[in-house]
Amino acid sequence: MIVRATLPAPLERLRRRSVEDANVGMPAHLTLLYPFVEPMALEPSIRERLASIARSHAPIDYRLVGRAAWPDTTYIAIDPADPFRALQADLAAGFTAYPIYGRAAGFEFVPHLTIAEGAAIDDLSVVRSPAWDSLPATGRAEGIEVIAEDRGGRWRLRWRIRLGRGAPR
Repeated sequence: MIVRATLPAPLERLRRRSVEDANVGMPAHLTLLYPFVEPMALEPSIRERLASIARSHAPIDYRLVGRAAWPDTTYIAIDPADPFRALQADLAAGFTAYPIYGRAAGFEFVPHLTIAEGAAIDDLSVVRSPAWDSLPATGRAEGIEVIAEDRGGRWRLRWRIRLGRGAPR
């Protein structure tokens, strides 16, 4: 489950070169819960539970503020982070069988947008790319999306659910 994000074009091109899933339909995004319910098990009751949680969170205006890194990932930091943390915490509480990244309790959720992973994080064309100069940038999270891999290994949208009062009932 994700919040889809729009990147400035130079950063999107860099992400597509440096994130394997980006070329099989994975959009630029902030992960909220992964792994999640298997596509064949996505039933109306799950959608209703997601919609109930989404209704309690207003759309989020945010900024993509700058480059940050973990040992295996280069990402863009998000500000403010707290509204995304609150949304993720409510989703995690509503779907306890699906802890984010399969991690145990106590894992600190950091809202982020991955730009490079694996060997690409040390690639000087990524590290020194002028694409980073397009930051900061702004965005607005208006909904959550459930995406899943199809049989061919491509990522596809399953559900889009609006945040706030406009969410489906």
